[in-house]
Amino acid sequence: MATTAILQPRAQATLGTGLGDGTTYGSWTGPDRLFATATGTSIAASATAAGIGNVWTDCFHDNQIPSGATITGVELVAGTDPDGSGNSYFATSAFGHSSAEKTLQVFFYNGTSYSSAVTFPGSLSTGVTLNGAADELTFTGNNRFYVNSDATEEVLAGANDSLFGLSWDPSNQSDFGFAVTVLSTNAFFSIPLLIRGIGMRITYSTGFADKVIGEPPADILKVLGIATANLANIAQPGNTTEPTPYELFYQFESETAVINTGSWSPGNNWVNGTSATDGTYWGRDSNKTVKGWNLDTGTTPSGSTGPSNGVDVSDGSHASATKYMYTEVTSSRHLYAFVTRMPVFNSSNMSNSGNDLDLKFWVHAYGSQIGDLYVYIHTATTANHSSATELAAYESFSGYTATSSVWQQKTISLNSYRNGADYYIYFVSQNATGFRGDLAVDAVQIIES
Repeated sequence: MATTAILQPRAQATLGTGLGDGTTYGSWTGPDRLFATATGTSIAASATAAGIGNVWTDCFHDNQIPSGATITGVELVAGTDPDGSGNSYFATSAFGHSSAEKTLQVFFYNGTSYSSAVTFPGSLSTGVTLNGAADELTFTGNNRFYVNSDATEEVLAGANDSLFGLSWDPSNQSDFGFAVTVLSTNAFFSIPLLIRGIGMRITYSTGFADKVIGEPPADILKVLGIATANLANIAQPGNTTEPTPYELFYQFESETAVINTGSWSPGNNWVNGTSATDGTYWGRDSNKTVKGWNLDTGTTPSGSTGPSNGVDVSDGSHASATKYMYTEVTSSRHLYAFVTRMPVFNSSNMSNSGNDLDLKFWVHAYGSQIGDLYVYIHTATTANHSSATELAAYESFSGYTATSSVWQQKTISLNSYRNGADYYIYFVSQNATGFRGDLAVDAVQIIES
């Protein structure tokens, strides 16, 4: 994979009704100060009211993304301000009330359409918080920064392995951009919300529709009509390197453990609980209250259920002090439906569309009151039982006799979804009968083979 540099915009416009969310957005103050060509104090400051929003475009004004490249990830990144006079960030002014609050959202733009609100993966400092879906960033008080107040390069929003539900064509790259909106503000306390020097970064791969692996046949003598100086990727004897197969792999070591009655707040572009659900209930066979999955290391709080640690993928044993997601069903939580969603995947990133594409994951289902596990797929970022397609139902388990019992790997074919569309995998667990029903999942993988 290759990446562009962090590139700042050269054009902007007020959003108006462009997002289609029922809001007519007004403009940030000084939006041109985010331009790559700006000098001095390159800061855009909002008004005190909500409903402010602009879209900044023309980051890739000089064909920085090669023609024919496959775009695999989109990020909004902070580093050194391009004019060299300061650092890049989202922040609140140093002058303002300590109780003032501002909430913002970020959206990506592919030249024709906007994504849903993008998640914020960065570390949070004092006075900066996220909602459960990690797509609303709230600042409380003055002089608050996200991600940092120095020149360290850090991702503000997005991911290098997600397209956020959009199709990205390099031929439209000059129109690629990002929108930032002020979602809400507390009316009684005023404080400016600031943006400085941020830019986009694209991850992409390049390939060739036709390729010769190994030594060319002897009867290929020449290529007519093309100067040899213009030929690229010329096959030579011994040139047997194949493209890297597509793979997404998720373990949870960088995530914060949440046990008992809380829900895991993903920082890895997963979405958990009601934020992944379309409607009030998942609604498989009854209207059970939706909750998010939990995250733990070691054994779960309840005895005689759950694993003793996350999985060692080499043999299914337990790897010391590793994390896994699970359903905490103590305190009558066995009556809930636990829902979580993976980040997007798209078969257009496969090295060969004729290869197999599989979902693989490891399950631990020890407990006398263990529930069921269901796996679904859908094209939307939220779903329910009626809208999503069920891929597999695991309603009985065997081989789990202790917390130390080995994990078991499950494999589900995704060959029916090799059509170049964006898809999301949903994990749903319900129907435990008591507190000894902590079902766990770890090492989730989408892999081409």
